[in-house]
Amino acid sequence: MTPTPTEILAQAEVQPLFPTPMFLARLKNPEPLNRELEDLILTREQIETGLDNSNVGGWHSGRDFTKWGGRPVDLLMKAAVGIADKLTRDRQGRPVRQPWRIECWANVNRRGHANKRHTHPGCFWSGCYYVSVGEGVGGERGGEFQLHDPRGAAVGANPATGIGLDRDAPTSVLPEPGLFVLFPSWMPHSVKPYTGEGTRISIAFNLARPQGSAR
Repeated sequence: MTPTPTEILAQAEVQPLFPTPMFLARLKNPEPLNRELEDLILTREQIETGLDNSNVGGWHSGRDFTKWGGRPVDLLMKAAVGIADKLTRDRQGRPVRQPWRIECWANVNRRGHANKRHTHPGCFWSGCYYVSVGEGVGGERGGEFQLHDPRGAAVGANPATGIGLDRDAPTSVLPEPGLFVLFPSWMPHSVKPYTGEGTRISIAFNLARPQGSAR
């Protein structure tokens, strides 16, 4: 009789290799700060043309929000840096503090607006913070933030896709006011079209090592 796999295996274990972190955090009592940020951003939208970057429609401010955002943006970026400092560790799990170089910008999306799949080269951590999410109920508003599988060989022309591995099936995050999303800058991400009413406002940011720092 042919032995079963259980009978011939002395030990079996799964070792996850190269895990990809994603971090979700929520501000305590975000409403007062979000009101200040919303007023700042909507006022700026009226006087600044904005950039065409990964955005499909909508308004993308310049990457200098830290220069004109004042106290509300300073508070928000301190929170972002605090999250990054807790997450950034060496292979032995020891914290590695960095004098992060910060760039951030505001996004305003209305019905039909989205963001194409992209990455943020030259940075270490990237993230976004949701100021407002517009009108509608949950996923009915669309506009989910999507993180795509970064393993190119796994989602390309790979026979594994024929045995149940969905090709580039993204992980979706449903926006909510006060929510931070932080992820490695090399990780592909996108935003599905917003289908709700009203205005969706978010703040995106990059944390990079200082220019000229040693690798």
